[in-house]
Formats: sequence, C-alpha cells, structure tokens
Amino acid sequence: MNWSAITSPNGQPPSALTTGLAAFLTLLFLLNKIIPIFDAMTLSPQSMFNIGRLSNYPLAHLSFFHLFFNVISLMGPLNLFESQHGTVHTGVVLNLAAVITGLLYCLFGRLAYPDASVAGASGWCFTMFGYFGLKESALHPRYHIPGSNFAFPTVLSPLVLLILISIFVPGVSFWGHFFALMVGYFIGSKEKVFRKIMPPSWIIQKIEEKAEPLIALIPSWVKFYREKDMTERDTQKYSSVFVAEDSLPLHNAPEPTRTGGRVLGTA
Repeated sequence: MNWSAITSPNGQPPSALTTGLAAFLTLLFLLNKIIPIFDAMTLSPQSMFNIGRLSNYPLAHLSFFHLFFNVISLMGPLNLFESQHGTVHTGVVLNLAAVITGLLYCLFGRLAYPDASVAGASGWCFTMFGYFGLKESALHPRYHIPGSNFAFPTVLSPLVLLILISIFVPGVSFWGHFFALMVGYFIGSKEKVFRKIMPPSWIIQKIEEKAEPLIALIPSWVKFYREKDMTERDTQKYSSVFVAEDSLPLHNAPEPTRTGGRVLGTA
C-alpha cells in the first residue's frame, strides 16, 4: 500500500473536507453528551420520507469507539477521493450516497427489519471501499493475501471485509453496510451516470464563489480542491494506491518440487 498517496495525495496537504469532517463528527459526538441531538438523526425503515434523517444519520455515533473506528476507516479513502474530484463535489457525493443508501435500507427494511435503526459514518466508509475496490480491480484484478500464496478478486475485497466485520463485530448493520457498498460499486462503475443526478460543474463553481470568504479562512495545512481545477476529472486515469505486483493465481499454486524439500504453502 502506498500510504503517502492516501495521506498526502499528489504530494499536497490533507484534503479540507476530509479533515473538517473528522473534526465535525467529533464535535457532534461531544455536543450530544450535552444535548441529545442524535435521537433525531438515527435512521429506521419508518424514516423513508424524513429527509433530515436520510441525510444526517451518518453524522450520529453511538459510542466513542464507534466514532473512532469510523473516522480512522474513512479518512484515508475520502482524502484520496476528494483530491481527485474536488472538495464541494465530494461533499455532494457524500450526501447523495447517504440518501440513496438510506432509501435502499428503508425499502428493504420495511419487510426484513422494520424496527432496526442505523447511525454512523461506516456507510460512507463502505461506499469509498466499494468505489476504490472497483477502480483498483481494473489495474490489479487479484489481491494477494500477505504471507500466503492465496489471492482473490480485488473487486470482492470490500465484500470480504463486510462479511468479516459482520461476523466478528457485534451489533453492526450488515444491510446498511451492504447497500452502502453497492452504491460505491455503482459510482465506481458508472461515475458519469451518477454525476447526472449531481449539480453541474458551473453551479458548484458558483457555490465556491459565494463561499470564497469562508474558503479563505481554511488554514494552509489543509488543501481545498476547487471545482475549476477538476476539469480533467473524467479523463484522468486512476492511479493505484497499491505497490505494483505481479499477477497471482486465485488458488494455491504449488512450486516445482525440489529434492529433499517441501512445497511452500502446504502442510
């Protein structure tokens, strides 16, 4: 993994929205200790027509560990996504992804889990995992498990992670994560189609012009990515965040047997 490409994309400081979101989620969590604002933000299948809950449920976290692990998991991929797409653009994508994921969760939940509620930014995490998992699979179709001769399709790596988390972490929402992952796959495979439901670039630039006094207050140690600088977004080739490696088989491929030795990776 090329960590520098994630923490400092393009050699630039951390992205502005990503950094601000981490601080904002923490602030909301602390505020909730004083005023119980999260009660009005969690999402249940009965909230399908409540746009406030559909938009805001990723901001609510039920415990410090819930907040901590979501922030740690989200910051890397979101930082990279923002550097490639623009700051305001990324904010719009997060909001649309939350609403679409929430609608899918509510529609399915009416029958499968009518009383279950969800909250937290882990949906955004899986949307980013799905997006980058699909993009990465075009360059590295198979992911090699470190320290073994096993590999599996890279595009399935977020799904494997989802299953493992659902097994070993109690209380997580499998379906909330699953629908968020599907949204990430869709954005990664049909990015131009997804962009048709977003505000056009000229509107985003107008928003940035109106917000210029606020943008000027952003400290120099974070990077605000302007829409006008993202003109090559549709033609820019995806750069892998993984170290280049040779293609690997999808199963244990024994090496030629040597006299007096044993095949590596076997018992």
